[in-house]
Formats: sequence, C-alpha cells, structure tokens
Amino acid sequence: MKKLIALLMLLPLPALAQSPGYGAALAERWCMACHIVEPAPRTASANGIPSFSAIAAKPTTNAEQLKAYLSTGHTRMPDFSLSNRERQALVDYILSLR
Repeated sequence: MKKLIALLMLLPLPALAQSPGYGAALAERWCMACHIVEPAPRTASANGIPSFSAIAAKPTTNAEQLKAYLSTGHTRMPDFSLSNRERQALVDYILSLR
C-alpha cells in the first residue's frame, strides 16, 4: 500500500514539469539576472535586454524560433546546456506571456 501511495504522489510531477509554471521557475533561476521574466510591461529592461513579455509580444516569436535560439550559443547569453524538457518549459512559459 505504501508503494502505491508513493507512486500516486509522483503522478503529477511530469505534468508540472511541462507546465509554464516549471518554465517560470527556470526563468527565475537562470534568466532573471539579465531579463525581466515575470509578466510585465512589454518593454526592454534598463540594460537593453528585452523582457520575456516583450519577446513573447514580437510577431515573429514562435515555439520553433525560441527553441532554436535556446539551443545555440550566443555571445550575450551564457550556455546553460538546457535539456529538451527545460527548453520546452521555457518556451511554454515565454509564449504564455502573450
């Protein structure tokens, strides 16, 4: 019975890991030092780096474009070596800010 309860407690975790909430937590952990990551006015921050809301609001922003951007190295952005699940969670979070 204890094993069954333990298994049932784990069931919601994969769904949570794929939700925009998981992406928000990743953004706060890794991206917040440079980007405004929480829902905010769609403007650039004082350092000229766009907020996640501004990125989401761009007409050219889509899931494929974001995945590609997060998959390649950038001169201004550190390489966080994101897993596919983490990358998808960040994409889902950014797109949820529309």
